[in-house]
Amino acid sequence: MKKIVMVILCLLLMTGCDKKDVNMNDYDAILNTFLNNKTSLINNYSVGYKYYLPTGVRVLESNNYNEKLYYNGYNYYMYVDIVNYYYKNEVKYTPKDNLYYSKVLEDKGYVEIEELNNLYRVKLYYNYSRIEAYVSKEDIGQTLINMCYILNSIKFNDSVIEMYVGSEDTKLVEETYDFYTPRKEGNFINYINQYDEYEDVEQTDENNIGNEGKE
Repeated sequence: MKKIVMVILCLLLMTGCDKKDVNMNDYDAILNTFLNNKTSLINNYSVGYKYYLPTGVRVLESNNYNEKLYYNGYNYYMYVDIVNYYYKNEVKYTPKDNLYYSKVLEDKGYVEIEELNNLYRVKLYYNYSRIEAYVSKEDIGQTLINMCYILNSIKFNDSVIEMYVGSEDTKLVEETYDFYTPRKEGNFINYINQYDEYEDVEQTDENNIGNEGKE
């Protein structure tokens, strides 16, 4: 009974402090607060990893380390990079002055916010995983909070990853979704996201499998 009460209290704390304690327009504060706030809560499981989905976020699709999530009218596209986790490759990223917001996260990842078609592409890479979404400006803060919770909570299963990545016969290929932008009123704008601008991760092993370090 005591454990149940503690879990409930933790959930209330985690879901109740989003907008009370942080300025939703202060992206630095959001990242510092929610990426440093470790949680042991887990409510979603996949092959080789598990993670926590905040209240209101749910899984729409799961396909080979790609997770399509949904929150409040928006789709989030998550990719869990188990290959670079396995090889412990370092993140290489240079902030871009031409973007609305661009920042390195202490060599552990990066965040980009780019204005496109009057919407904002929010992209967070952290803990060998990334999430990307297209949202309105007023929803950037909450989107970052959700992304931080999810990526910060990911826990890898080394034995399973060893079985998948460690085998020379295994080929893991990243499947890139065709991004589209859900508006709150239900209209959709088709938008194909173009990668190839840079590499997230420096390849240090010629035997790395798949497209793990390539955007």
